[in-house]
Amino acid sequence: MKFFNIILLFFSFNLFAHHPGNKIEAIFPYPTLDLKVFKDGMDGYNIFIDIKNFKLDPSQAGKENKDNTGHLHLYVNDIKIGRVYSEWFHIPQRYFNLESNLIKVTLNANMHDDITIDGKPIQAVIEIKNN
Repeated sequence: MKFFNIILLFFSFNLFAHHPGNKIEAIFPYPTLDLKVFKDGMDGYNIFIDIKNFKLDPSQAGKENKDNTGHLHLYVNDIKIGRVYSEWFHIPQRYFNLESNLIKVTLNANMHDDITIDGKPIQAVIEIKNN
């Protein structure tokens, strides 16, 4: 019976959890993203994320969604590395283990929903090749 109660408790918590994958439409002027990547002299890469028409506000993460406000999610080879709250981010070399690696940054609302234009996520992708 204890096992059943633990399983039931686990699923009841997950029923109310927010599940990323929902979409929130951006408002005009639409946000844009552009990535610039710089090889770091010690390890990995530094990326500059040029963001227009979007307010990064880490204090609002997990709170009510607001128009064109939130944070970024950063992925390398479709593996989420973390949230990004500013225009600069360092990615250690250990994430670049393929011959060709993709860095993807997505705009996300406070509740982690994808920010979209006409249902398509606002994102930027850049390829890094290992020499």
